[in-house]
Order: sequence, then structure tokens, then C-alpha cells
Amino acid sequence: MHECVFCGVEVPTERVEVAGKAYCMADQCVSKGSDFAEKYRLMLMPKQGFTYVTVDDPALKQGRSSGR
Repeated sequence: MHECVFCGVEVPTERVEVAGKAYCMADQCVSKGSDFAEKYRLMLMPKQGFTYVTVDDPALKQGRSSGR
């Protein structure tokens, strides 16, 4: 077992070795450790619904999602 880097609670070895996440599933630790929100944005795509795109995606820089 490993310790959470933020609060010290035990984290399963599989979570650290396989997923690469050295923090527990507590809300405050997930919000500190998650860089998902920094890398991705939710965007409405035409005829597809919502999808995640990277922050540096050209579609985000155009300011519209319709592709016109």
C-alpha cells in the first residue's frame, strides 16, 4: 500500500502503479491531483453532442463549434 500524497490515507498499489495516480479518491484530493480540467474542455460539436477537446485544439481558438 502507498500513501496519498495530499492527505496520507492508504492508496491501493494498483491505483499507483497502473493508473499512475498517487492520491486517494477523496473529493479534495481528486480536485488537487486532477489535471484533467486543465487539459480538456467540454465542447458542443455539430450533430455529435458534447465531447472533450484539448485546450490547444484549433476548434476552441475559432470561437465556434459549428465548423462553418
